[in-house]
Order: sequence, then structure tokens, then C-alpha cells
Amino acid sequence: MRTVAFLACSTLVAVAGMAEARSKSVAFDHFEFQGGNFVAPFTLEDAPVGEGQAPAASPAASFLQGSKIAAIRGGAVVVDADSGKLVRTDGNGEVTAQLDIAPGAAQLVVDAAHDRVFVTDRSGDRIVVADLSDGGLRQVDSFGTRAEPFGVALTPDGKTLLVTTVADHSLTAFDVGTGMPRWNLELGPEPRGVAISPQGHEALVTFLTTGAVARIDIRGDQPRMSFVSIDPGVRANPQFGNPGAAPVDPLSDEGKSFARNAFAAAYVGHGVAVVPHQLSTPHLASGDFEVEASGYGGGNGFTSPVNHRLAFLSTPDAGEAGSVRVAMATTNLHQPRALAYDGRSDTLYVAGYGSDDVLAVANVSQASVHATWQHRVSDSSGACGPEGLAVDPDDGHVLVFCSLTRRVVRLSGDPASPNAPTVVAHGNELAASRLSPQAQAGRALFRKGNAAEISTFGAMACATCHAESRADGLSWRLQGKNLQTPLLSGRIHEEAAPFKWDGKDATVEASLINTVQRLGGTGIDRRQAGELAAFLASVEAPRKPTVEDPAAVVRGKELFESDITGCAACHNGTLYTDQQQYDLDTDLGEVDTPSLVGLAQSAPYYHDGSARTLEAMLKGNASIHGMGNIAKLSDAQIDDLVQYLETL
Repeated sequence: MRTVAFLACSTLVAVAGMAEARSKSVAFDHFEFQGGNFVAPFTLEDAPVGEGQAPAASPAASFLQGSKIAAIRGGAVVVDADSGKLVRTDGNGEVTAQLDIAPGAAQLVVDAAHDRVFVTDRSGDRIVVADLSDGGLRQVDSFGTRAEPFGVALTPDGKTLLVTTVADHSLTAFDVGTGMPRWNLELGPEPRGVAISPQGHEALVTFLTTGAVARIDIRGDQPRMSFVSIDPGVRANPQFGNPGAAPVDPLSDEGKSFARNAFAAAYVGHGVAVVPHQLSTPHLASGDFEVEASGYGGGNGFTSPVNHRLAFLSTPDAGEAGSVRVAMATTNLHQPRALAYDGRSDTLYVAGYGSDDVLAVANVSQASVHATWQHRVSDSSGACGPEGLAVDPDDGHVLVFCSLTRRVVRLSGDPASPNAPTVVAHGNELAASRLSPQAQAGRALFRKGNAAEISTFGAMACATCHAESRADGLSWRLQGKNLQTPLLSGRIHEEAAPFKWDGKDATVEASLINTVQRLGGTGIDRRQAGELAAFLASVEAPRKPTVEDPAAVVRGKELFESDITGCAACHNGTLYTDQQQYDLDTDLGEVDTPSLVGLAQSAPYYHDGSARTLEAMLKGNASIHGMGNIAKLSDAQIDDLVQYLETL
């Protein structure tokens, strides 16, 4: 074994009513009037990038991008991050075989030609290879990766496996036969999914925080990378609902939007790729409307701080000149995350992780692209949290993996018809959760969209800014101040109390209740706050990147702990915080000492996010000055200190 992301006010209100309105399947081929508002599951905002005719029919090539679920003959194979198991099911979604991987296991792809499934073990830094030939699941190989593998895709010839790693910000091509790396490419922060074109000449990598996708020419042994902005959001009009608003400074971030939370991509027909994502507008004009519950981003209740989108990218074929054309569509799917393409009908299926529904987008690679049916997949067994979709090549059924209940739902519907699909099967629980019942309830609430108790009109969920309990890399306008989204994973423990940037909340539960108030929600009770706290306490700290220069880390640690810098005077203990507040001459009266756990994955820095990098923070290139004795450090010492801080 080798080790080697224009909603008007009416649309916002419509979102709030969707949870009740879609308790049953609702079909759409036009705007419908529901709950007193017009609601659209899919609105193309730009000229379509698709062509005037259907592409050549092709079977679903699910191996071109990773997922939580893949259809195989007679059933499916699923990877469940909660239990850490790889599970094989029959056509009814019932378990026929299991294989332990590790909690956090992220994605899989199936090589049907060789009866192999490749799984990314996020915590074990490896690819697990399992055999499917005997009707079971049997590990036959594994090979090592860089730190924290997540996305996986297989080239059309089955010879090369592409793997993204979160902690090490990389994309690696592995030779399937030998398990050895062919090349490695450095990426930006927070990479997630990878998808390969049907021709096998290029790949797309998505990110949670960069606002772009990486487009990579993978022909040969020297990949070439460029970046495509998936949603260069138009600056919001400050006059909307606020005619007395002052003109916006063109150099400010007011009204600017940023694409976030792109977990996956898929190539469809005619060289078109689709990237579900979220569009965040963290600085909205407020005028005099600044109260405690004015909502994240400021605003006046008329402009949503978050929209959910699908980016359509028309990518030139290999060897063609020309730039990528981009078209945007809005969707009422909350946190669109998983997707699957059926090449025989040119239909894309997209799932809303926060709204528990699946949308069928017909003629997805054509100029006539439109939505047909939309179906909610949660039921009496609980919220679904769909994180995986697949198309069964034998019957065209859509398989949905509900990550919150760890069940598989099988849908049968005509993608060309507005009629709701039929639930063919709704399987039992695949594996037991490793979380307590309280933490499980908190996990479901954390990602819940369209929930008026959480935010104004239910527009935002906790996971909107904290996907995977991390941070979106943005500073949000809150009551006239700019406050950076803090990292949550590994930091929500009583040892880090008090909470908020000003340290106003003594407990986690109090902080969560007050956060919901600032989001404009109707409020959560103490039980719900306790459930959220239990879930967040169960989330491990982000993985650390691979140490490239151990000696530099040692030197940096010595500097951190010495009187030369004085860093450890405030940042001490297991979470690197003294739990105190200090007057740093900022727009806050006092600033709480933040935990440094997962520092490498929590840019930007300071409460206002004014330091984009650790180097900028240490060199005083931000709004905060006079913290620590770092002004006289040499460039070499700063480099050593940065390398150490990245290991916390």
C-alpha cells in the first residue's frame, strides 16, 4: 500500500415564504404568485452563453467532477463526512456495504470501467481506492496527498486523478496507475471542487473566498493557470429605498459585491461550465437606518446582502482563441452547493444546501435555458442538507444525498416537464452520526436558509458567512462599523470567552442570540442557542498547512514567545488569547483579544479586516498600530514569525 455565490424587496419577502410554500413539490415554468409575492427559482440576468441547438447526447460523465454520491449499477456509493464512512447502497437507498475512511471524508469519483472508487480522506491526507467489483466495498490501495485533500476528478481517459487540497492550497495530478504525482500547482486560499472538461484539456477549480475560478490547461506536464471572475457584482444603488443617500465614494467598498462559497463546478454541453455560488454585498448604504437589528451589511431592509447565483461560463475549446463569456442567473435555492449533469437531456440538477430543494434546469447549455421543476427533499425524518447529487445513467433518476439525515433520496421526473418529480425511494439512515443529538440539531439550524428567526426575510443563514464554520474573508458593515467575519472552527469554546470583537458577550449562547438579533431575525431561544453552541464546539480547527521550513518555524516561535515582540503576553493558552479587551484607538471602545487558532485560514486580519495578509499585519500596513513590539523586526524575522503563525 502506498502512502504517498437584482433582488427587489418583493423577492426578498418571497424568500421568507418559501419554506412554507415548498413543503410540497412546486413546479415552475414561469413566475408564480405565492405568499403574496412573485417568486422565481431561476432568472437569467444576461444574454445566454449557450447555443441555439441541443448538444450531442452523452451519458452522464460523473467522474469529471467529484461529489458526495455517485450512481453505480444497482444503486449508489456515498461518502458521509459525519460518520467518516464510504457506503454502498441498493436502488432503494439501503446499505449493502460499508468501509471506514475517516470523519471529514470529502468527495468521491467512480471509475466504472475498472470498478474503482476514489475517495478524498480530508483528515488523513490520502486518496483511498476501493474495489466495487464483487458487490461490496474493499480497500485495495491508497496514496498520500498534500495537506487536506477535498476535491477530486478523473480525466476522460481514466489515467489521471486531479485532487485539490485545502490547507496547502494546491492542485495535484496523480497517475492513477502508480499513485505518484505528475505535477503540483499552487492555488489561492480555500480551494474546493475541481471539474474536468469532457475533452480532457482543462479543469476548473472553485474557491470559497477568492471570487473567481481557476481555469487550468492540464495538457502535458506543465499546467497553465488563469483566473475567471465568476460574478463581478455591480455596485448596489444606494438611492434605492434611500433617495437622500449621499453619492458613493468610488474607491470605497460600499455597494460592491463579492462572489463567495463556490463549492463545485460542472461542465455541461457546448463547452459551457456552471458554478453555483453566493454573491455577498457587505457594505450597503443605510442613511439614518442604523439600529441594532439593521442587519448585516447595513442597508435599509430593501436590498438583500446576499443573493444566490449560478455562473454560466462559455469556455473556448482547446486551441481556440478568445476570452471566457460569462452569464449570471439568480436562484431561490439557498446556498446552492451540489450539482449533477445529465448529458442525454441537457439538464442540470442543482441542490440548495440551506433550503433542502433540488432544481431542474433544462436546456442548460442552450440559449433556451430555463427551469422546469423544483422539489423539496426534506420530510418528517428531518432537514435534508443536500450535499450530493448524481444522475443514474440507467433510468435518469436523480439521486440526492441528504447529509443531515445521512439518507439517499431517489427522484424520477421529466426534466422537460413542469410536473413535480416522484419520490421513487427514500432510504434509511446510512450510518450513525458521530455528533450528539444537540449538536446535530445545531448543525441543521446553522445552515438553515429562508428562516425568519435567523435573519431579515430569512435571506442569511449562519453558514452564509461561515461556510464550513470558517470565514468568508469579508468585513461587514454593522451599525456603522466594519467588522471582519471571524473564523469559528476550533475557536468556539468557553476558554475563548468573552465573544464578539468588543467582548460584549460573556458566553457563546449569548453571542449567538445577539448575532441573530443583529441579523434582523425574530430570534432564537436558549435551547436553539445551546444547540448551535454544541455544534460549533464539535467543529475541529482548520488543518495547518505543510511546514516548508521547520527551522524558520522554530525561530518564529522563539520570537512570538519572547519579550522582543511581546506577542505571547496577550495571545497565550491553548487558544492563544488572554480573554481580555484593550483600547487600541479604533472605532470600537475596546477590542477583544482574538484566538489565533487557524490563523493561516482566517485572513484578513484585525477586527476591521484592514490587514489583508499576516505580513501586512506585522509590518503595520493596516488601521491598527502599536500592537506588540514588532516595528523593529527585520524582514527575515517577520518572515520567520509569519511561518510560525501559520502553524497555530
